[in-house]
Amino acid sequence: MADGPKTPEKAPQNDYKDSVNLPKTEFPMKASLPQREPVVLERWQKERVYERLIEQNEGKPLFVFHDGPPYANGHIHQGHILNKVLKDIVVKYANMSGRLSEFIPGWDCHGLPIELKSEEELGGRKKGLSKVEIRKACRAYAGRFVDIQREEFKRVGVFARWDEPYLTMSFDYEANIVRELARFAARGALVRGKKPVYWCIKDRTALAEAEVEYEDHKSPSIYVAFPVIGELPGEAFKGKKAELVIWTTTPWTLPANLAISAHPAFTYVVYDLNGRLLVVAKDLLAHFLAECAPDELDIRDVAVANTSADAHPSPEAPVAALKDPKKILGYLLGKELEGVKYRHVLNGKTCPVILGEHVTTETGTGLVHTAPGHGAEDYDVGRKYGLETLSPVDGAGRFTEEAGEFKDQPIFEANPKIVQKLVDLKALLSDPAATLSHSYPHCWRCKKPVIFRATSQWFISM
Repeated sequence: MADGPKTPEKAPQNDYKDSVNLPKTEFPMKASLPQREPVVLERWQKERVYERLIEQNEGKPLFVFHDGPPYANGHIHQGHILNKVLKDIVVKYANMSGRLSEFIPGWDCHGLPIELKSEEELGGRKKGLSKVEIRKACRAYAGRFVDIQREEFKRVGVFARWDEPYLTMSFDYEANIVRELARFAARGALVRGKKPVYWCIKDRTALAEAEVEYEDHKSPSIYVAFPVIGELPGEAFKGKKAELVIWTTTPWTLPANLAISAHPAFTYVVYDLNGRLLVVAKDLLAHFLAECAPDELDIRDVAVANTSADAHPSPEAPVAALKDPKKILGYLLGKELEGVKYRHVLNGKTCPVILGEHVTTETGTGLVHTAPGHGAEDYDVGRKYGLETLSPVDGAGRFTEEAGEFKDQPIFEANPKIVQKLVDLKALLSDPAATLSHSYPHCWRCKKPVIFRATSQWFISM
């Protein structure tokens, strides 16, 4: 019988692993960071890596770093980590580049965030505590979270003098502040004054810009006429009574009005509306009429024109689709309005027209109701003209005696009453029920609308 086909023999397998030059590493295949990082941090601390780095740079050029302190009012979050890690990178780089750079960490131990958190912990017990006892509770709360945050920052791997931080509540720190303030006071550089700040009526506290959130809000939208005392400048207006028109979404600030601001380079028109001579910016005339007297226009939907800083246009220049352009009785540059006096419609006081670069023709009338106690730009232009920083509103958001007949009324509840008063005085030119939906500042804590309100503050004259 013929033999069957033979099964081919397998070629011997060659083991090439010993002939391949592979790199060798002591790094593990898995990072296992939750387990490994604490070991690394412990080694850094045991070997005094940060301290030795500083010691070897003694006498070298300084790279001075100041750590802006976080609040000691809770566990750290991603924002804290990003902040500290970026600082850590800069300081480590400076030290490794042959400079001496210390990282002295700090904590802000004062302020409303800490007070609120402490109040939460105290609960109903707060009512039976004195102010001193409440402050002690706040100090204890802040101290506890300094320790907590310190360990959390160390866990992130940040190099710093963690055992020698600066705390704004430490007695030596507070004493140094008092000494420095005393030096300013001795030189007469410490001044008491008023300045408007964001103010939360519900929490009765000032807010930093970072503590303000913008949300959609519906506000009144009114146009108000203030009668000019005497005459407007120019031959064309001799013997004629005119009124200055402003627009505002905050009727409650009208009792604090001390001036009307015009832009020095804008052109203003004097328009005859049913026998009333009204002054508004030329580029906003059509917009104003569309809001207050649409029958004066051939085209109702009128867009706001661009700002014009030209010299006087000719009376024939087209302003908008007016039914009767002859109702424009004349033109004035903003700078010609400076010093014109008007009568405050609510309290009868005599107030001036002033000039300000903050005036725009984006909306309104080009004449800005100015209350230095209730707006940053109002405050700045008011200081330039020596106006009082009047704020007839208390910390709870109620009118004070300076608001006259509206005294003790909550400002937002007084809005419709002020509008009705303007109607009765025939000073309101627009629909009293008109509103505007716009972005408005709210408190980040209570989510309620905030106001601008001047408060007494200390200033250092530089």
